[in-house]
Amino acid sequence: MSRSDAQKRPVKILVVDDEKNILDIIRFNLEVEGYRVYTTQEGEEALRLVSELNPDLILCDIMMPEVDGLEICRRLKSDGRTNHIPVVLLSARTQAQDKVAGIEAGADDFITKPFDFSDLVARITINLVRARQKRDVSPLTGLPGSISIEAETKSRISRNLKFSALYIDIDNFKPYNEIYGYPRGDQVIRELAYIVTEAVKECGNFEDFVGHGGGDDFVVITTPEKAGAIAEKIITDFEAKIPDFYRQEDLSRGYSILVDRLGRDNYIPIMTLSIGVASNLKRRIETHWEVGEIARETLGYAKSIPGSTYFIDRRGA
Repeated sequence: MSRSDAQKRPVKILVVDDEKNILDIIRFNLEVEGYRVYTTQEGEEALRLVSELNPDLILCDIMMPEVDGLEICRRLKSDGRTNHIPVVLLSARTQAQDKVAGIEAGADDFITKPFDFSDLVARITINLVRARQKRDVSPLTGLPGSISIEAETKSRISRNLKFSALYIDIDNFKPYNEIYGYPRGDQVIRELAYIVTEAVKECGNFEDFVGHGGGDDFVVITTPEKAGAIAEKIITDFEAKIPDFYRQEDLSRGYSILVDRLGRDNYIPIMTLSIGVASNLKRRIETHWEVGEIARETLGYAKSIPGSTYFIDRRGA
């Protein structure tokens, strides 16, 4: 999270330490970074504040009177209402057993005192990003969801990077679900997630992004020169694998039959894949909304062509 992001929606951090001078120093430095900081010197008070404030992250000293940092961490991580909040433990001791105890208590990170504040801020940022990513993950595929897709697109735009966004969609997926059942449809989605991820690993860049927006919608963000190769690899592997998800009789005739509510037969073609690609290589794109509009336009064009295909927007400004 950047400082500007923190200023738009102040991130709440609860700092727990029995030494007031340390609390004051941490509060000052984190507030300079744009965070909204709350402090307490008592463990029980910390637990009450967590319930009241719902902080985005907790910095907690291990060595506390009465209720110590490990106990605070254990209670928070065992409660379904608070176990999503990252807990970073602070300790003046460097013994390995302290770190082990922290891990066993469920801590997300461990920082040894004294620490450099630039390192502390970096660790806070990392843990906030991880927590956000955990909340925005498709339970079906394990891939980042729509929030992360939007954030990644905005990041590329704000850094003035040249990129291409591949919007991937399965043709005839909805009727397939109705014919073969939703559990079978989920298997198709998981298989496509694997195909897309492997295609990016093989044909893309290390920093490329793969997201699952929900349903049968996937997004890949890569560099313009890699987009075509990734799209072709995804389509090739999808075409090779999709017959495994059909009965032989449907494959032989080239379609499935869906009986509607009036008892009429509807002939549903075998699933294919359409990919629409938006790029800022030849035109200026200023918002993630524009990326979505261009990608959906090219996706619509790809869908108008029979079979699995992709279409890249190559228009200039």
